[in-house]
Amino acid sequence: MIMIVLIVEDDPVIRLLTRKQVLQLGYECECVETAEEAVERDRGDVGLIFMDIGLPGMDGITATMMIREQEAANKGAPVPIVGLTAHSEQEACLAAGMNDFLQKPALLTHMKAVLQKWFARNQP
Repeated sequence: MIMIVLIVEDDPVIRLLTRKQVLQLGYECECVETAEEAVERDRGDVGLIFMDIGLPGMDGITATMMIREQEAANKGAPVPIVGLTAHSEQEACLAAGMNDFLQKPALLTHMKAVLQKWFARNQP
């Protein structure tokens, strides 16, 4: 089964850049613009989520906590969530249940390392 990288980003330029990087690294991806879409998205085929922190409406921290609650209620395996933010908010990301953190715009080498790290941990 092909695992998809879900990109949750409201800024069209950052969304496009992140998508291009993920595809360049050889991963499939899907983009959504809101935290609400990320929470509602079935994660059966999602291998990793890049979550913007500063989304309008529901923010990425709240979305992460809701996703973690859904996973616990469904007794599903947690999907790695990597916080993306222009500010250094690593502690808030990790406290909300995120697994990792990248400052955006992310360098290709940093993104590659994060994707390899989390996909290697989640291989059957």
